[in-house]
Amino acid sequence: MNANFQTTGIILQKKPFGENDLLISFLSPELGLKKAIAPNGRLYKSTLRGRTELLMVNDFFLIKGRNLDRILQIEGQISYGQLNSNIGKLTISQYLAELVLHLAHEQPQKELYMLFLEHLRRIDSLTDNEKLFAYLAQAVFHLLAISGIAPEIYHCVHNQRQIQPNFEQPYWRVGFTFQGGGVTEYVKSSYSSHYYQINDHLNAVELALLQSLPKPSLLSDLREIIPFNCDDLVIQKSWMRIERILKNYLEFHLDCKMRSAEVIADILIGF
Repeated sequence: MNANFQTTGIILQKKPFGENDLLISFLSPELGLKKAIAPNGRLYKSTLRGRTELLMVNDFFLIKGRNLDRILQIEGQISYGQLNSNIGKLTISQYLAELVLHLAHEQPQKELYMLFLEHLRRIDSLTDNEKLFAYLAQAVFHLLAISGIAPEIYHCVHNQRQIQPNFEQPYWRVGFTFQGGGVTEYVKSSYSSHYYQINDHLNAVELALLQSLPKPSLLSDLREIIPFNCDDLVIQKSWMRIERILKNYLEFHLDCKMRSAEVIADILIGF
């Protein structure tokens, strides 16, 4: 790599560095996760200051450093205008940025990069705030899937039998195990070493919605997977439950706490 180089990337995180600088973490399709110094990026008159906001897609012009590269210039490419004007959209976008920060590494990440931008575009253009939890759940699932750690949601992790939602029995449930990596027919934890701990449970509606997440986009008509008219409040609460289970699952497998996720429920409940 030459002393000076250029790459495109989306800003995932920024932190104060030294007296006036910023430490910028961004995802580049060619280089993967990069960290670089924005000199004087915290100064009011800095030419970099307005172009180092979270979730901005930029062309970065950098100079190779001994430990950290330094940003010489930033040219803006894409700014998701609706995210900053909607607290719900902004909150879930920051959550996804934090997740990508944990999933990314220092090698080409084109698929992760393109997938992240696609979900930001969907969230930015969303007009129905009641679907924010659903869009968040699918974005999280897709990001986990492309990173190879999505949970198994179609077959029991214990016996590999296919599990289909049972709408006939109102109290029907399946278990969800973090250690086992997905759904299970068993709904009680066992002390036997042959069984994983059950961390949560899903009813038929919740499992049907969860099993719809791998599709390229959210279903517009839930009658494709739920054979009766489900109350909107039930659907909303089901998406909230799915999002929370996926959040706990990814925290278990990534061994981290998603700080942005802690305020998700409080903020989105009012939408």
